[in-house]
Amino acid sequence: MVREHRNNVWVVRTGYCGVQEKSCIERDFISFDLNLHVMDLFGDELMDIKHQSPNYKKYMHFGDKYREFDQKFRKEFEDAIKNVDYSAERPEMVKKMKRLNSKLQQFDDEVKQFDATMHEFDEFERVEQMKKALLARLSTPPVDLLDVWAKDVLHFVNDIRIFDLIAIPLMCERQVAIGRVRDNYKYREGKGVLSHSRKVDWHDTRVPFENMFHGFEDILELPSSITLLDEPDREFVLGIVVDDTF
Repeated sequence: MVREHRNNVWVVRTGYCGVQEKSCIERDFISFDLNLHVMDLFGDELMDIKHQSPNYKKYMHFGDKYREFDQKFRKEFEDAIKNVDYSAERPEMVKKMKRLNSKLQQFDDEVKQFDATMHEFDEFERVEQMKKALLARLSTPPVDLLDVWAKDVLHFVNDIRIFDLIAIPLMCERQVAIGRVRDNYKYREGKGVLSHSRKVDWHDTRVPFENMFHGFEDILELPSSITLLDEPDREFVLGIVVDDTF
């Protein structure tokens, strides 16, 4: 799951000993491997997807849930402070306040759980919609890759954010380049590998494959071209980067 309010770290495969990964480094951008021809079937439509809220269902249900809680809590609070004598300490008042505080904490916990559930639901719906869009455009879709392609496109267009870190494997050199995203997704028709891209500031250091975290090379065998790192791998990559080099 893409994390809110923090910098995510992504491994993005941009090519296999080809011109594309070299172009990314020299021209300060990222695109991603394999499926640019699929993205070109959409053209400007991906920009429309970029500007759609990926959390529309979540926020709609959040509003209902909050209004329901607010109405109940206001009534309970009014009942709790009714006819209270503020001139002396009242044990029953303390008890009521503790109970209300407990309800607030319980609601906070429920909201956090609800947020995670609705985020997963929204993400599932986005992928399903993208799969339908791909099926509508491909005459012989590779069904086994459909889910992977849908997620890759959505990650690249929507989920990678400004200030996220990108690690791209330079396959011929067996080194990893690390950069920080500095621009939103852009589409420019007829620009080849630059048609679908994001601007990146590259870190000065190249890290050999063998010096990366355990399991890094396994990621390169995955069908997906874009992988979001979890802990502790995320922390490992963040530890490589020194902020003043950007």
